[in-house]
Amino acid sequence: MRLDIEFIIYASLLIVCLLPLYIYRKKIFSSSKPQKGDFDAFLKDLKIHMKTNHPKIDIDYSIIEKTKNESNLTFRETFIIEKVVEQFFNFEYNKKTQPSVPRDKLWVNYDEKSIPSAKLPSDWQQRKELASRRDNKCCNRCGCNLPSLNETYTTFVKDIKDGGSYTLENIIILCIDCNKVLNSTNPKNTMDSLILNDKLLHLIKTK
Repeated sequence: MRLDIEFIIYASLLIVCLLPLYIYRKKIFSSSKPQKGDFDAFLKDLKIHMKTNHPKIDIDYSIIEKTKNESNLTFRETFIIEKVVEQFFNFEYNKKTQPSVPRDKLWVNYDEKSIPSAKLPSDWQQRKELASRRDNKCCNRCGCNLPSLNETYTTFVKDIKDGGSYTLENIIILCIDCNKVLNSTNPKNTMDSLILNDKLLHLIKTK
C-alpha cells in the first residue's frame, strides 16, 4: 500500500515537472504553424509587388485556386511563385521600332555614328541615356523603374549583325531580368537566376 502511495506521489511530481515543457512545446509548434492570415498577406504582397514593379506583365493568378487543397502553405507559396516567375519569363514580347526623339535633342555626327558597326559608337552612353529618358527610365518589356543608368540594359529592334543601326528608334531599354530573359539559352537556369525570383521567395521568409 505504501508503495502505491509513493508511486502516485512520484508520478504526480513527474507530471508537474513535465507540464511546463509540454505547454512550451505546444506553444512553439502552434506559433510556427502557417496560418491563413499569413497566406492572405503573402498573396497581397505578391500581387502588389508584381503590379508595382512589373506593370506590363499580365499575370494569371488562377494557380491560387488550383492549389487550394495543398495543406503545406510553404510548399504552396513556393509553387505559386514558381508559376509567376515562369509567366514573367514566358511573357510574349515583340521588339518594335521605338519612338523618335526630336532632332533638336540630337547632336553633331549623330547620323554618321548611327551606321551599323561591330563596335559601339563613341557617343553610346549619350544614346543610352537619351533612350532611357525617352522611355521615362522604364524597362520596355516589363515596365519596371530604372533610376540608374548602371541598372539599364539595351537590345536592338533589329540586331546590328543583321544590319540594324544605332539610331534611337532601334534602341530598346531593358532591366537586368528582361535582358536575361531575351538572351536566355537555358530557361530553367535563367528563371532561377532572376532577381524577381529571389525577391518573391523573400516574401515567404519575411512573413
